[in-house]
Amino acid sequence: MATLTPIPSSLRLAALAACRQQRQVAHQATAQWPRHYTLAFPSRRRPPPPPLRHDRSRQLSTSTASSAATVTAADGLQDIKLPTLDDLYLKEGDNVVVAMSGGVDSSLTLRLLANLPLKLTVLFMRNWDPLLSEEAAADDRGDTHDTTLSYSSRDAGSSSRVPNLSPCAWERDWADVKRVCAHVGIPEQDISLLDLSKEYWSRVFEPAVAVWEAGQTPNPDVACNREIKFGALMQHIQPGHYLATGHYARVVRSPAGDATLHRAIDSNKDQTYYLSQVPRDQLAKAVFPLAGIPKPSVRDLAAHFALPTADREESMGVCFIGERGHFGDFVSQYTSPPSSTGYLVDTAGKRFGVHRGSHYYTIGQRARVGGMDGRWYVAQKGVGESGNDILLVHGGDHPALQCKELACGEFNWIAGAPPPELEDGGVLDAMVQVRHRMSAVKAQVELVDGRVHITFDDTVVGVAPGQIAGVWKDDQCLGSGLIATTRCLE
Repeated sequence: MATLTPIPSSLRLAALAACRQQRQVAHQATAQWPRHYTLAFPSRRRPPPPPLRHDRSRQLSTSTASSAATVTAADGLQDIKLPTLDDLYLKEGDNVVVAMSGGVDSSLTLRLLANLPLKLTVLFMRNWDPLLSEEAAADDRGDTHDTTLSYSSRDAGSSSRVPNLSPCAWERDWADVKRVCAHVGIPEQDISLLDLSKEYWSRVFEPAVAVWEAGQTPNPDVACNREIKFGALMQHIQPGHYLATGHYARVVRSPAGDATLHRAIDSNKDQTYYLSQVPRDQLAKAVFPLAGIPKPSVRDLAAHFALPTADREESMGVCFIGERGHFGDFVSQYTSPPSSTGYLVDTAGKRFGVHRGSHYYTIGQRARVGGMDGRWYVAQKGVGESGNDILLVHGGDHPALQCKELACGEFNWIAGAPPPELEDGGVLDAMVQVRHRMSAVKAQVELVDGRVHITFDDTVVGVAPGQIAGVWKDDQCLGSGLIATTRCLE
């Protein structure tokens, strides 16, 4: 596991100088490319991708739909059905902008769309500026002289298997995007870089820092999809054009153009939770080619097509920030020091020690404190006379961890309004998630004084205010809201 090491100012400046030198080299190599996003479709045709076998037995509903392509066992794989125009609610000649990150999911997304009769352009977003963030962190700390930059020494290499930790991480992602585009046959003039780092900072990261400082647990990934990928980015896409991403989700569009959000075929990888606050109008422009392909098959297909990113490790960090060996230390660079000393306490008020900040702890997380017997878990934050203590309880089945009800503040109904079941005080039987990596659980949803109130059939462990509660009816995601309050068994 990576470890974060504080680097003195002199070494920090040397690292940033090396990063700037890399940027200059990259800039010189791509000086003729547009630095701002424009859509251009040249008359010359790109080289055709390798041929795929086509299943002619499937009857498609429209004459413009492509035949269903299948990679078969003869290709060294199990039969994998590839998306058609009908599956994606597209027609021949549609303009599609492919948002690429440099990862295997977006790379395969581009490759699959290149097999269809579409007009494609590629866009790479630069959303995290380490220089901007370091300056802001220094300002927040009041530093005027010596500052430190924390990142893993593993990041010094250029392998695509190294997580995105260093100041130059986005340049490596950008290089991978260009390699994939060259492999697929996308002309250079159809590839663009868009800098949304200021939008990401002001609309995603700063609000998340405010939630951390308030002692709650934000979800920057949900905010990133709402504010950046399907927010600021959408403003740069021309009317009538679609945006394709590597998300594992499915959009269903009606003849009238209305869109609904549904789970992907791979329930383990499904990302509708992260998309649950994207408005319906934006989903109507979204294209998700990976909806019907399990994640292991994505890897197999990427290798089958010899994509340069086929063996790249999956990023598990915060959206556009990347993985951090000690995330609490990273967040501490941007938060204000606590106004008073905070202690780790038990239900009797006994103190076990001083904590470094509430953002180091998440409700339901195991707390490892020296001198404490057994397993202890974080049950509540912001307790005690100072309002800065953290309550620990013994055992993962403690009643203080078992959440029975929650209430949301702001709630985004994808359809624009609550479902009919909630009219006139009605109750909606639904499935609910409060984290991405959890199985949805049965619950009753109702409106109480205008707020969404959720009661679980069985208790759920570790429900944290500030997080997101998503609601599903069958496989359709109806929307989600910010968890404001919870009620546990104790």
